[in-house]
Amino acid sequence: MLSLSTATRDYARRLNAGLFDTAREADLSPLAEAMGPEIWSWQYARRLTGQTPWRARPDADEQVERAVVGREMAADIGTWERAMAVLDARTEHARIAGLPRPPSLAIPDLVREAIEARRKAALERIGRRRGRPGDGTGGPIPVPEEAAHHPPLPAKPM
Repeated sequence: MLSLSTATRDYARRLNAGLFDTAREADLSPLAEAMGPEIWSWQYARRLTGQTPWRARPDADEQVERAVVGREMAADIGTWERAMAVLDARTEHARIAGLPRPPSLAIPDLVREAIEARRKAALERIGRRRGRPGDGTGGPIPVPEEAAHHPPLPAKPM
């Protein structure tokens, strides 16, 4: 089996040379196996968002590199969210054009939980902002039923 640094280096070389999309599965599966499913998915997310691929340092301990990339992946929520949006757009384009669907993006559980927590916090902020008095976003004022059924007559112009 390849080392993590060799797999990430070969992955980056294929990507930079424009050979990744035409590579056979037999050529890519050793890279995916050496990286593991989470790093492989993060590489895909980075590719979808136009970022450079992550490379493990060749002189570092592989367990240390995996721990470092694990923290980096979990903290890079923006990349995961942008990658999901790009993938959704590409999938929709493929559906409309009758093309094959792009590969799906496997999001690690830790990242999925962080995304959900981030969305929940954003919704709470929006809710608090809407609840502030005097900001004009409190929503429509209810109209009594009687007024809705009997609107006032137009006034004469002065």
